[in-house]
Amino acid sequence: MPTVLTGALGVEDVLAGKAVRDVTPGIQHLYKDISPLFRVFNALPKGPTAFNEKVEWTRKDLVPKWDTLTTAVGESGSAGATVDLVPTGDGTSATAYFKVGDVVEVPGVAESSGYSNIGRVTVVTANTSITVDPIGWVSDSIAGTEKKFVATAISDEIHVISDASEEYSQKPAMKVTKDEQEWNYIQFLRAPYIIGNINMDEKKYTGPERAERREETYKDIRIQAENLLIHGKRYYVAGTNGRQFFMQGIKRYIVDGAGDNLLTNWSAGLTEPQWDEFLVKGPGMYGSTTKLLFASNDLFLKINELAKTKERIQGQIEKFGLTFTKYLAPDNVTYLMYRHHGFTNAYAGAGLIVDPMYARIRPYGTQGTMRLLTNIQENDRAGVADEWQIIFSLEVDRIEPHAWITA
Repeated sequence: MPTVLTGALGVEDVLAGKAVRDVTPGIQHLYKDISPLFRVFNALPKGPTAFNEKVEWTRKDLVPKWDTLTTAVGESGSAGATVDLVPTGDGTSATAYFKVGDVVEVPGVAESSGYSNIGRVTVVTANTSITVDPIGWVSDSIAGTEKKFVATAISDEIHVISDASEEYSQKPAMKVTKDEQEWNYIQFLRAPYIIGNINMDEKKYTGPERAERREETYKDIRIQAENLLIHGKRYYVAGTNGRQFFMQGIKRYIVDGAGDNLLTNWSAGLTEPQWDEFLVKGPGMYGSTTKLLFASNDLFLKINELAKTKERIQGQIEKFGLTFTKYLAPDNVTYLMYRHHGFTNAYAGAGLIVDPMYARIRPYGTQGTMRLLTNIQENDRAGVADEWQIIFSLEVDRIEPHAWITA
């Protein structure tokens, strides 16, 4: 029997299925972009296409001009007498950086009227020591009394100034460095979504299910690529279907290098002079004069706090589809800062400085860096299967222009 209604009808008297729901179309996502490094690398020129699971590149340094003495040696016994100094060397040979004819100095030891901290290398005893003849006259007059060489101590630094060859001499000993090969693996990322045939055609306020899942997995795989570019560790294992390769991220190269471009435990107290010194002596020493700085909320706030007294913040700039804050370091290197939403939890105080001139993505084969494969379901499957794929590697030419920062 029907229900009889009397009087005014309220919304509670209307069948739930009769009313039209007022739902805003689409889905609201929380962050504008949570894969900024991946976005930047894709916008910049990529490296050569890789056709092997292992990508390699070559780098080298010049012969070092500084070394450290390992033995204390007294002053030369008489005017113009030589001394034998024992350098540290390259780990294989103590005399690796020196040759006969080099002009060297021990600048940490002060000169006096009778003593010189500069001399010429007259003998190189392979793997053992260098014989140094002091340079200079006591009165600084030609053919005057020659100076003695200063006394040196353990850990004194010795500096190679230049070569000084004799007139009509034969060529000096060759000193060049060996090339170094650095490498990385590719990594294969996959993000599938599978929609049943009924669900695929069902009308929804949020739009078609397939389009929604396509956008969701697109964002997710880009976050994975972002994490990989920063935190990955190179490795491989023999999987069930084939080898599984793991790519190394830029943070790992920096941490393994353990150089002046690694700042740790800043939350214990970071002053403006300490921050300036890190930038100037670390990443600012090398590379380009414009770098990228991806900062966590905590680090972003700390940098802004330190910058207030010297007006280091130079406004904002739109680049790569992102809005960066320009920060000017005391050495006139500009850092484009971006607040990285991925630096949370254990990375709540983290920061990454990247010099795009010295790092790049290496796409793999004919597959590019990122692609969408559609309708890859089995022939008898009632529905559709699509999949996002990323396959690429990271080349980090040098680690010195970059930096990793932790709280």
